[in-house]
Amino acid sequence: MPLKTEVLLRYANGYRILGMFEDAEEELAKIPPEELEHDHALTLQLALFQDSEKWDSMQEVASLLRERHPDNSDWWIAEAFATRRCGSLDEARKVLLEGEGIHPEEPCLLFNLGCYACVSGDLEEALVRVRSAIALDPKYRALALEDEDLLLLRDELR
Repeated sequence: MPLKTEVLLRYANGYRILGMFEDAEEELAKIPPEELEHDHALTLQLALFQDSEKWDSMQEVASLLRERHPDNSDWWIAEAFATRRCGSLDEARKVLLEGEGIHPEEPCLLFNLGCYACVSGDLEEALVRVRSAIALDPKYRALALEDEDLLLLRDELR
């Protein structure tokens, strides 16, 4: 990637961190479209769209990254996160269920499936999935006790 593009990406990220989303987008607009297709640039765009709550754009970028790198669970989770906000919980759940086939022991993916199940009213599935996430990574216990999606399970998880 050309140095000029790297510098513009750094500027854009700096503006993003400061919450100056329009300025960040202006910096990105200076980059040739073909260079915005590089993974590094896409990752920054994903973060910008998430921070600025542009869920449709975030979903589009996350989907592209997921298609390019299905072995990276972060992109499945990011796509589901955006899909939940611009689409539906059921659509987001489908993304994660497909990702689970590739990442069956990814605690964040399982945790999110548990959240979706709880919000959908399937407390039994939610409990199984959240407990699986906790078994894989104990930090998810503390997250489960704070996550609003899991309010109905708090007593079971203590």
